[in-house]
Amino acid sequence: MRTYENILILDPDYASEEQEILKRITANIQRLGGRIVRFDDWSQRKLAYSIRKKDKGHYFYIVLEMENEKVPALDKFYRTYEPVLRHMLVRIDRKKKPMERPPEQVIFDEFEGEYA
Repeated sequence: MRTYENILILDPDYASEEQEILKRITANIQRLGGRIVRFDDWSQRKLAYSIRKKDKGHYFYIVLEMENEKVPALDKFYRTYEPVLRHMLVRIDRKKKPMERPPEQVIFDEFEGEYA
């Protein structure tokens, strides 16, 4: 089994159904033979650009172990599941550790053209 980092951005319009969505995602990972090592809620953040006319998204960070052959099935599930705006699944090198904390938010002041 290989270790993967998985970052999900969920549509904020589904906030009332969020627990059910997360249960379905974790159940699908387990059905594919994966094991969730870590599951972090990175809260709702402003997106760098609009996705499906949404300016915000709810970020989740998952570290999981899964067989290499099952990754395309998980990718297809994310692409076809409506509440998922974006996802990224990256294999972690065994020598490196997963992220300890979420990255800081970058605030861009569009009027000044500088980072705050």
